[in-house]
Amino acid sequence: MEFKKTSQLSFELLKWILICSTFFTFLGTGVQLYTDYRAGLSTIESTLDQIDRSYVRSISNSLWNLDDEQIKIQVNGIIKLKDIDYIKISEKREGGFQLFSELGEKHTKNVINKEFNLLYTSDNKKVQIGVLHVQASLSGLFSRLFDKILVILVTQTLKTFIVSFCILYIIHILVSKKIMTLVEFAKQLRVKNLDTPILFKREKEKMDEIDELAKSMNQMRIHLKMSIEKMKKSEENIIQERDYTKGLINGSPYIICGLTPAGITNFVNPLGLTLTGLSENQVVGENFFEILGSEDSQDKAITFFEESRYTELKDFILPIKFQNMKRIVVSWSTVLRRDQDGLIVEIIGFGADVTEKVIAEEELKRYQEHLEVLVEKRTEEVEEKNKELEANLKKLKTMQGRMIAQEKLASLGSLTAGIAHELNNPLNFIINFAYAGNENCKELLEEAKNGGIKDEKTQKEVIEGLQELKQFNHLIHLHGKKSEMIIKSMLAHSRTKESEMSYQDLNALIEENVNFAFHALRSKFRGFNSKVNLKLKSDLSKVNVAKGEIDRVLLNMFTNAFYSMNLKKQGGESDFSPTLDVQSEEHTDCIVINIRDNGIGIPEERMKDVFDPFYTTKPAGEGTGLGLSLSYEIIVGVHQGELDLKSKEGEFAEFTIKIPKVA
Repeated sequence: MEFKKTSQLSFELLKWILICSTFFTFLGTGVQLYTDYRAGLSTIESTLDQIDRSYVRSISNSLWNLDDEQIKIQVNGIIKLKDIDYIKISEKREGGFQLFSELGEKHTKNVINKEFNLLYTSDNKKVQIGVLHVQASLSGLFSRLFDKILVILVTQTLKTFIVSFCILYIIHILVSKKIMTLVEFAKQLRVKNLDTPILFKREKEKMDEIDELAKSMNQMRIHLKMSIEKMKKSEENIIQERDYTKGLINGSPYIICGLTPAGITNFVNPLGLTLTGLSENQVVGENFFEILGSEDSQDKAITFFEESRYTELKDFILPIKFQNMKRIVVSWSTVLRRDQDGLIVEIIGFGADVTEKVIAEEELKRYQEHLEVLVEKRTEEVEEKNKELEANLKKLKTMQGRMIAQEKLASLGSLTAGIAHELNNPLNFIINFAYAGNENCKELLEEAKNGGIKDEKTQKEVIEGLQELKQFNHLIHLHGKKSEMIIKSMLAHSRTKESEMSYQDLNALIEENVNFAFHALRSKFRGFNSKVNLKLKSDLSKVNVAKGEIDRVLLNMFTNAFYSMNLKKQGGESDFSPTLDVQSEEHTDCIVINIRDNGIGIPEERMKDVFDPFYTTKPAGEGTGLGLSLSYEIIVGVHQGELDLKSKEGEFAEFTIKIPKVA
């Protein structure tokens, strides 16, 4: 069998077959030796167990009986056992153990020593009479293992070499020769001989892997031939498309240029060269930004370029001043050309000359700005007029409301005056006769108690009847007085315009009425207290007012405030601190009085009704409902002032009184 020097694969396979076979031979031999070694040790252990079972008891009896012949026979029997090479029997004496018998040669290495206690049973008690020492040698085991190693290694080595050379020959026939055929085919493969297939000398019905490889290479040869033909056609198409694209670029009405990521110019179409005033040799290979003219154009172009390196741009306006000193405005858009890894290899720019368009847009922008100024100016004028109209409308609504309120109060005043006059006379009779009846009841009651009636039963009935009649007269007199107070309030509506006017210090009126209202409420509700903060302007001007009417307004306001805070205090708010804030200010045309309490406030839905006559939130018998309506009539109707209310339920109520300086 001949092998070529080029059959490296066969020799590599032979080398690895030998290495692997040798490795597994040694591995198998090692496993076999370990198994035999463990089996040999097990045999020695079995021999020692056999000595314990078969010899120890008989030797103990012979030693007890001092039968030397029997002991000698037994020791010779033990020494003949496999791997046993030394036996010693020691007898126990008073001073310790003494040698009784010894046979064999004692070793110190590769041995297994074991001692057996020699016991004799007397009167059911075991007594130690000596020790049997047995030594087993491993030399015989090692010798047997060594012989076995030699046999295994020789046989395995011969088998390995024979099998390896057989495998090498088979590989050479089935693999190496075919591979060399494929190698020679690949070396001689050219475009001109793509029609020649790979053929082996001997064809087989069943194909192996190398046959499949040869078949695949033949198919690859056919595909390669077809691909080359397609590439030739594609190359022709590319040349046609290149010429067509070049024609489009050269004939385009736009500037078209290609730049590297570093800004170096790859190409510029003829229109770009015409606008720059440079030749192709002066532009291609040069930095694109150095041919743009002014520094301003260069800086803006660099900004444009930096942005276009990361994303495609559209309609980037860039004014350019070229070498021929001509200034144009170009609208640039970019397209990024990338390689297979997605890296940018070229930035293609498309520029449109939009100089005339930009000039027209700038002109239009100036007109728009001028128009915006005019519109803004006109808008400001319209807004001023609207503000004036809104102010006038607000005043008109306020005056309309006041006129309606005054008309309601005037009508109510006329009505109440007539009713009051009609009711006043009969009411006086009721009050006077109730008072007279009450006095008569007192006299009759005194006379009845002093013995005017002799019969005790009759006297008791008369006294009870007079007391009941006295109570009825008292109630008639009390409610008559309340009716009289209501009629007086109604009459006040009809006489508010007839009060005398005089110049008064409003601060003094405030202090006087707040003190009066505070003490009046304290006398009615024991334990009530409130903090009063007076912030009165020191040099407040005197105003022409009806003093009695203003007193009535202030007293009503303060009384309502203290009453509201007392209700809140009684409502269970333990940490509530009643506080009344009164402030006077002087404006150019009026005096302003603010009265604010932190009482229960007024619900928002009821605020529109508080100035209506007979409207009250107090319980029956606590108020007439005419206080605020009368106050409104006095401030608005008599003094041509203003009375406003702000409130938040549960937090505060604030009245603002404005009295004109000239009334």
